Amino acid sequence: MRAAARAVIVVMLLACAAGLVWMFRGPDASDQVVGNANVVGGVAGVVAVVLAVVVLWPRGRRGPAAVVVAGQARAAVEYLAGETLRYWRVQAKDRRITTPSPAAVRWRWASEQVAVPAGELQPAPVPGSGGPVTGPVGRVLTAGVVTELREQLYDRLGGERARVVILGGPGAGKTAAMLLLLVDVLEHRQQAGPGRPVPVWLTLGGWDPANTSLQEWASATLTRDYPGLAASGYGGGRAMAAELVRTGRVALFLDGLDEMPPAVQGRALQVIDRDAAGLRVVLTSRPDQYRAAVEDGRLYGAAVIDVLPVDLDHAEAFLLAEQLGDRRRRWQQVTGHLRAHPNSPAAGTLTSPLALSLARDTYTRADPADLLDTDAHPTPQALLQHLLARSLTLAYPDPAEHQHATRWLAWIARHMGASRDLRWWDIPTWTPRWQRRLVFGLVFGLVFGFAAGLLLLGPVGLVFGLVFGLALGLVFGVGLGLSSEPKTLVVRWPAYRELRSPFRAGLRAGLVSGLAAGLLLLGPVGLMFGPVFGLAAGFMDLWSRPLATARAASPIEVYRSDRRQNLVFGLAPGLVFGLAAGLLFGFEEWSVSGRVSVSVSGSGFLFVFVFVFVSMLVVRLGPALQLAVVWVLRGRRVRFVPLLEAALDRQVLRQAGAVYQFRHAALQDLLAAGGGH
Repeated sequence: MRAAARAVIVVMLLACAAGLVWMFRGPDASDQVVGNANVVGGVAGVVAVVLAVVVLWPRGRRGPAAVVVAGQARAAVEYLAGETLRYWRVQAKDRRITTPSPAAVRWRWASEQVAVPAGELQPAPVPGSGGPVTGPVGRVLTAGVVTELREQLYDRLGGERARVVILGGPGAGKTAAMLLLLVDVLEHRQQAGPGRPVPVWLTLGGWDPANTSLQEWASATLTRDYPGLAASGYGGGRAMAAELVRTGRVALFLDGLDEMPPAVQGRALQVIDRDAAGLRVVLTSRPDQYRAAVEDGRLYGAAVIDVLPVDLDHAEAFLLAEQLGDRRRRWQQVTGHLRAHPNSPAAGTLTSPLALSLARDTYTRADPADLLDTDAHPTPQALLQHLLARSLTLAYPDPAEHQHATRWLAWIARHMGASRDLRWWDIPTWTPRWQRRLVFGLVFGLVFGFAAGLLLLGPVGLVFGLVFGLALGLVFGVGLGLSSEPKTLVVRWPAYRELRSPFRAGLRAGLVSGLAAGLLLLGPVGLMFGPVFGLAAGFMDLWSRPLATARAASPIEVYRSDRRQNLVFGLAPGLVFGLAAGLLFGFEEWSVSGRVSVSVSGSGFLFVFVFVFVSMLVVRLGPALQLAVVWVLRGRRVRFVPLLEAALDRQVLRQAGAVYQFRHAALQDLLAAGGGH
């Protein structure tokens, strides 16, 4: 069918070319040329529409595609495993979890208020063995260390019964424990071979269980954080991510049940229990929130464990690790004081990975004996607040920079509310929509009015053009809806083989549309316009397709990708329509001789290019460009992306997929409350 359609297209193009030569160069070329063109154009236009439907109408997959999909799924799983391991290894190091060494945190089975006895959890069969787990591997342990959670608990549960809930207070290390488990599972998967589910990290604060199923939300988040899954090599779109979740090829590592609104936490447990049937699940939460949630929902078959405070021996080992010379002797004085005064504020504070990490990081050059000053830090809470504030002071040593950064980070923390995910594309929505619409309308009106007044009407018409353009821009801009989430497509310049497919499709569509437009409406200019339009469509399509080699998304790559796509989707139509307009304005015909003269009108090209470019930017204005508008509305006092990237470099923020997070939830709470100065 496709071969026949292509043959018909070729024949029609040759026939139309011959017809054009006859109409304009043949011996009978005369005033009848217009009538001849109308007749030929009408017939060709109908044929072109039919051919466009035949060639471009989407078709469903049949038969052999099922084998391809299975192969694509296997390839997608390995892509996901490789990118997840690479990404979270870096995050573990950047978050100071594995550098210089992880804190030795112990765990134990939770109380009967939230956990069934360990003996009631019978190990499931080992996948592929057909029988139950036997020997010591099948014994579910009730205590251990978080760095060995995989061997001690996760693998022992086996199969779909591998449901683990990690409970811990603020800064207790539950998130770090899950991160270490995730990396360990992936590294063990490399040794054991493919076939085991790939753990993927999902932050629960961004999920609404009342309106979205767990599998739908997980699929959308995977597509956002791993843009390569949407590549054509893996089947394209969200379908592949949904397939991986549906078939149990991934394990869901769900961070932060306590970060969800309290009213939906019980409902979230119900939905997780229902939608994660057949999936391995690891969940973190604070104890009080989980205890309240199980009143309304249950995660059946889950091993629920408590992360314990760090004991003094492990705290001492952590603080002295990699310390040399005078630094080591000063820290030994601190740990000696902790042993001698177990009820001091310092001893009560330095029992969590958060406090230990802050103490080691913020006193790398200062004397750590300051931690023992009970007058300055009379309570454990006061000492923790001091460590958090000191981390900001060290991150921004310049007083002016410190004031600027903490002011705007506090503004961001307050607008985030209870959410722990800082999605940079949400920042424009924190400014009243009417203000953003007004700015968009003014910008559009000024540009359009300038183009119309100066390029078409000349200097005399500039004032009229500006007034008219502002009026049009205000109506146009104010009427737009201005909230959107960027497509997280980390697109890089592709190889030649990746260029061919979208350009072929675009050129084919351009030839068909150009044939119809040229013979029905625009004449020879339309025939020239068609292929150009097709190439532009192919270029736009290329920039809308992620590559199978795309790295796991980071916030800055998402921002750059959104900004690039805004510009590409403005430039491509602007150039095409501008060129077409320039050709039309420069088109001249002498009907007596039948000769046609085509030139390019500079004013027509510039006017239409500016109009279409600005229009496309306004219509498709993504969050990356909306941030620039917020910058204007805020009096040009802050550039958000440089602010966030600097905070990331200075360990004030961290990354979790495509979003930022504050390094510690306690730091976010401190800034939101007005602290940190």
